[in-house]
Amino acid sequence: MFLRTLSRRQFIGGAAATSAAFSSALSPMQALAAEPYFPPKSPRQKLSFNIDWRFLRSDATGAEAPSFDDSSWATISTPHTYNDVDSFRDLISHSHGDVGIYQGLAWYRKRFRLPADFAGKKLILEFEGMRQAGDIYLNGKAIGLYENGINAYGVDISNAVQFGAHDNVLAVKVDNRSTYKERATGTPFEWNADDFNPNFGGINRRVWLHVMDNIHQTLPLYYGLETTGVYIHAGNFNIAARNETVTVESQVQNASSKPATVALSVVIVNPTGKKAATFKGKPAEVAAGEKLVLSATGSLTHARFWSVEDPALYDVYTILKVNGRVVDVAQTTTGFRKAEFKGGAGTGGVYLNEKFVYLKGFAQRSTNEWAGLGQAYPDWMHEYTANMIRACHGNYIRWMHISPQKVDADAMARNGIIQVCPAGDKERDATGRQWQQRVEVMRNSMIYYRNNPSILFWEAGNTVITPDHMREMVALRQQWDPHGQRVIGCRGNSDDSANTAISSIAEYFGVMIGQDPRTDQLTGPTAIFRGYSAQRRDRAPIIECEDFRDEASRRYWDNDSPPYFGFKKGPQDAYEYTSESFALAGIKRYWDYWTNRISNTDPAHAKWSGYASIYFSDSDADGRQDSSEVARVSGKVDAVRLPKEIYFAHRVMQNTQPDLHILGHWTYPTKTVKTIYIISNAESVELFLNGRSLGKSTQRTSGVIFSFSAIEFAPGTLKAVGSIRNRAVAEQTLTTTDTPAAIRLTPTLNPAGWQADGEDIALLDVEVIDAEGRRVPTDDARVDFTCTGPAIWRGGYNSGKLDSTNNLYLNTECGINRVAVRSTLTPGAITITASRPGLKPATLQLNTRPLTSRTLL
Repeated sequence: MFLRTLSRRQFIGGAAATSAAFSSALSPMQALAAEPYFPPKSPRQKLSFNIDWRFLRSDATGAEAPSFDDSSWATISTPHTYNDVDSFRDLISHSHGDVGIYQGLAWYRKRFRLPADFAGKKLILEFEGMRQAGDIYLNGKAIGLYENGINAYGVDISNAVQFGAHDNVLAVKVDNRSTYKERATGTPFEWNADDFNPNFGGINRRVWLHVMDNIHQTLPLYYGLETTGVYIHAGNFNIAARNETVTVESQVQNASSKPATVALSVVIVNPTGKKAATFKGKPAEVAAGEKLVLSATGSLTHARFWSVEDPALYDVYTILKVNGRVVDVAQTTTGFRKAEFKGGAGTGGVYLNEKFVYLKGFAQRSTNEWAGLGQAYPDWMHEYTANMIRACHGNYIRWMHISPQKVDADAMARNGIIQVCPAGDKERDATGRQWQQRVEVMRNSMIYYRNNPSILFWEAGNTVITPDHMREMVALRQQWDPHGQRVIGCRGNSDDSANTAISSIAEYFGVMIGQDPRTDQLTGPTAIFRGYSAQRRDRAPIIECEDFRDEASRRYWDNDSPPYFGFKKGPQDAYEYTSESFALAGIKRYWDYWTNRISNTDPAHAKWSGYASIYFSDSDADGRQDSSEVARVSGKVDAVRLPKEIYFAHRVMQNTQPDLHILGHWTYPTKTVKTIYIISNAESVELFLNGRSLGKSTQRTSGVIFSFSAIEFAPGTLKAVGSIRNRAVAEQTLTTTDTPAAIRLTPTLNPAGWQADGEDIALLDVEVIDAEGRRVPTDDARVDFTCTGPAIWRGGYNSGKLDSTNNLYLNTECGINRVAVRSTLTPGAITITASRPGLKPATLQLNTRPLTSRTLL
């Protein structure tokens, strides 16, 4: 019997589990494979440039000069944003986003030395991104200009650095003003807006130094360097036999003064670290100063195909030799899958490895920010978010408006989450130079991300674009990603003629709030509403991009729970939900799409290949609760990733295994009478109060909602049991708590330990508990903190309070909240206390780990 007992704590804590949970049995041949593979040595190194920066949040005349005195500046590590201290503090504005953040100039400076043996090598500095623009100086000379605010950028510093005992000074002047205009043309970037693209100014992604031989494989940094790197693609799939053909194309650059005959070989290493395939290409002569794409093709047998159930990733080593000497070894992590995009009622949709996959998940801002930290936080926290998405059985993320950060794109690939990757836009088509800016960003992103197996869709626009523009984008995909088994299209809108005009051109179709009674009433194959038509459905997948745009904060349980007893909207609020009613409304929207999924054989109910509910986490973006909230609260979790009730509803709805969740809690005032909602995919649910059955129901609405009306509260235990064919398959118990007695602090740390790198974060859950250690679900009051030791307090937030971030106090919400503490470059013990008058305080001591190697940087 499959019996599952689930608690809210298990799901909050369980989301931090690593993606190693995705595993599959190895074949006997794989188990008997060779020893772990170790690539040959080569001059190539990728060195962190992320620690020991100096920072000033203002302009400083002459700060590019090496002799400039920055001793009074703050010491920071990248990724870094200077809007972590002022975001999520003012009421959100639908038209203007976060109106309280600093927009202006800031400076970053870094001193470093390079060893003498780096002289004569190719040295590339990579900025994974910044917001919005940056003038880059090295030793007082301008070496680069970053402007688009999205793409990774490369700059060749080989001839601009000094070696040995000589200091180098890298300086970057960042400008995050939304009024910034492209310097060469005077054209603003349409996506550099205040409302829908949260503004976290700074060098808000990682920085790397790549060291290579002069004869080397290039990096996929078209922005800045116009290089394309390595492109890996597969074909000739035999899914049943687990075989495929793999082709590697590697752009080689000869930056030496002489021609060279270069040979390319490939080693593919499977997810267990064993060699899975080797093959070679034909040697070729590369002239001095030339870039040339070399290729090699070979067979991969006993393959583990990348899928949402088993996101298997391989390391592909591409090895360059000149006269038998290894001059370069590049490592690319990728996955192999057969992707197909089909139309047709009952047969259409997205297929991976010849298996239909219904996309179910969320639309998410590409900033993917946390309250109190902004866009700049350690990699493991990006993984934490991806883990939470998979823990609620999501398999699809549509990034909104701009391309995702690399750290997020990689985390989704590791967790089996299919991605939509946009270029950069606002909610309109563009013309002139702004259109060309979008095309350039799309090209850069295709080259940078085309080895990521989880990206299946390139998005050419957040709304419909002209036929000529769509043809240009299709041609772009055919040029830069011809073999990646991906498609390009755009989100539609309510302009039926504009949508119809691209129906024969786009390779997939996105819609917004597409499921509607008017969609059901269409007559004839070409009749269209909000981007849906039977003609389109029969041609290619149609996916919902951002449904259920409603909003609700986490702190309001329902209309019966103290201290708020429901939510009363203000004059500028668009919605009046509690966490309970928000979950119920979200379930209905999901069910409307699920019952009209493309795999249905009835053409009248075969439409959608995927569904995205807007926002996984609350965001510092264009909210519609302008009177009440400091964030856009459409998320299934809040801005510090604490779940709302709708998160657990999605977990049940998206689960293929039996599951159950009781909405709410069981600590109500005496004489409370309310409806209890059980969300379950079981056939029936029975409800028990203190061991006594309150009835068994087989009646459900929206597929998973079981309602038990007029239940009078009595202290004790409320238990729900879901059954299939009269066998219990899932259950949950809620227990009444006593009065608050104490505070509990629970840390969540980097799996590698809390690093003293100036960037790592310790997350601390603060709970108010009763004498039995149970969280009091109705507690909502201030907790005060102290923090001593080498750390920086970042705190948390209350979405309904002004100026709540970065304070040494915070209210609990539904008995819990979450705070963050950032490390410094000094390792040591950090002590945190949490207290409230009348409660037993909590004290926690944590230690940051010294960096094992600061490297020369």
